[in-house]
Amino acid sequence: MRKKAVKIKIIGLSLFVLLVTLSWFGTASAVEQLSMGTATVGGIFYNLGAPISQCVNSALPEVNITAEVTEGTTENLRLIGQGKMHLATITPSIGYYAREGSHMFKDKPIDFRVVVRLLPNANVWVVLKKSDVKSIPELKGKKVAVGPASGGLGVVARSQLAGYGIDYKKDIKPFFLGAGDMAEALKDGTVEGAILTMELAKMVATTHAIRVLAWDEATLNKFLKENPLYGKYVYPPDTFQGVDYPVLTMDNGIQLICRTDMDEGLVHDLAKAIIENLDCMAKIYAPAKLLTPELAASELANPFHPGAIRYFKEKGLWK
Repeated sequence: MRKKAVKIKIIGLSLFVLLVTLSWFGTASAVEQLSMGTATVGGIFYNLGAPISQCVNSALPEVNITAEVTEGTTENLRLIGQGKMHLATITPSIGYYAREGSHMFKDKPIDFRVVVRLLPNANVWVVLKKSDVKSIPELKGKKVAVGPASGGLGVVARSQLAGYGIDYKKDIKPFFLGAGDMAEALKDGTVEGAILTMELAKMVATTHAIRVLAWDEATLNKFLKENPLYGKYVYPPDTFQGVDYPVLTMDNGIQLICRTDMDEGLVHDLAKAIIENLDCMAKIYAPAKLLTPELAASELANPFHPGAIRYFKEKGLWK
């Protein structure tokens, strides 16, 4: 009788362990794996990837976002279009071209929807202070780093140069480099000018005296009238070490996008997790403190996903 009781206990314990194991696997398999394209190491898209993934993963245990290094906006959009990526950070104007099937997406449109708008993305043209270049037009004839060949930053750089009548194919010697590589190339003299993120310009300024080339207002206003997919931004004096004047530049904007077929409830929860964890993001990446719920819900060039709109309406943020 004792042996029978022991056997029953062992069977019962085995069944319990089996049920717990099956329950664990069931829970694990319920975690939705989401890939998110960012950009090259050192750029603002790459730097935003970590806080977005870490903070959302913490807030939503049922989701696991993996931030992936890519060539940037253009590649991200193509990966979204191919169904190889779920989420991505992009430059809104390049996204607009993708939806319209124009420019580098000519006759090959790619549709997507916006989850949230992210930080202002105001790149600056930088030269070393010892350079004789004192304005953007004076980049003509120089060796200039213009971002990766297939990334959104490269398109933005070429558009900005065109705003000053500079053809990157004829008027400069272009260097197609990733964000971090551009900063290094400027420091070691490989290039004479580069378009940098705020963070990289600050980094270069800690070891090298720099000059930041501001837009003149008349030229920028004319550019924005012809290119309404962009905005305007002014860096206050002393934003960059040794640069004691305000720097007027163009805001490219940044958006977190998703595939059009992403579940509405999931997108609602992603938007909520981001907006309700802005402090978490700012602790990991200080510039994220510039992101507000109002900015996140503001439109620029591309349509929002219905799930995101539902969340913003619930919070009274949707206009």
